[in-house]
Amino acid sequence: MKKFLFAAVSVVLFTACANHYKYFGRTYAPTSDAQLYFRETDISEPFEVMGKMDVTVPEKMKTEKIQRKVQSTAAKKGADAIIVDNFDMQAGSFITTGGNISRESEDGRTKGEGGKSKTKIKKDIVVKASLVKFKKNIPTN
Repeated sequence: MKKFLFAAVSVVLFTACANHYKYFGRTYAPTSDAQLYFRETDISEPFEVMGKMDVTVPEKMKTEKIQRKVQSTAAKKGADAIIVDNFDMQAGSFITTGGNISRESEDGRTKGEGGKSKTKIKKDIVVKASLVKFKKNIPTN
């Protein structure tokens, strides 16, 4: 029973701390670095939006690390630049601890022991971004 409980808690903690991203769009050869922009008008050279990406990270992650995560994920997709469309917080997961514990007594009956439960709401930061490819870097077929 203890092994099962340990495994269950480990899975919950692992998935609660995981980083996730969703991407919809074209993919090119990876780039070394994706430049960061907050408005399309800030980009001076011709480009196309190659796709949209959502990156979800834990709320406690430092902003510098979030930025590096977004830029490295975009570079792996082949983006030359990123336009950050939105930076928002959302409820990510719920973790409940404590509660009633049941155990079997010596005479074989199930016996409940009282306990308090506590639920925490884990919040995540979601960065929505447009991935950009400069026209000069788009391969011609």
